[in-house]
Amino acid sequence: MSLNRPVLKTSALALAAALALAAAGTAQAAVAWDESVNGDLSGNGLAPSFAAFVAGSNQLLGTTGRTGGVVDRDYLHFTVPAGYALQALMVLPGTTALPGAGAFIGLQAGNQVTLSPDTFSAAGLLGWTLFGPDQIGTDLFDTMSNSAADSSGFTVPLPAGSYSLWVQETGAGVANYALEFMVVEVPEAPTVLTMLGGLALLGAALRRR
Repeated sequence: MSLNRPVLKTSALALAAALALAAAGTAQAAVAWDESVNGDLSGNGLAPSFAAFVAGSNQLLGTTGRTGGVVDRDYLHFTVPAGYALQALMVLPGTTALPGAGAFIGLQAGNQVTLSPDTFSAAGLLGWTLFGPDQIGTDLFDTMSNSAADSSGFTVPLPAGSYSLWVQETGAGVANYALEFMVVEVPEAPTVLTMLGGLALLGAALRRR
């Protein structure tokens, strides 16, 4: 028995749409912390400010630098919910720089940054890097996940759990930074099998046609 071509086309489109929705999950966007709205992030790594990340884009907007001889260090503790993973850390437009090497950003597992800001070792950090306007549109995980200087490194994506971020710029003046943390859904095994099964059925139907 031959398949009706219009019905086959409609079924294929419906299946493709369902698979796309299953893969995308329920992504949403949110500003995790905006210093102009939520106030200055904590300057204490042992008591960082807190934000719960959601699926999709989580933006962090703040300032750092050195004024009056005092360095403005920013610490944020955030959580990635169960069933999701942290896929990327992007530098957004609006990020500026001060004369010097650029702003420092480090990531540690858990709810604290335990390293002293005066340390010369990155032991204890998952990774770190320097960033500025030259990295706008860049995923910092590309370098952070393989960073040297005693940090452990990590595999992307980072699984659900608790993490802490450290941002600082020691140059004189004030620099803006805008960062985007991309949280993606991790498909459960039955979902993956269902998607593969659907694709197999679609392929068989197209071959019979």
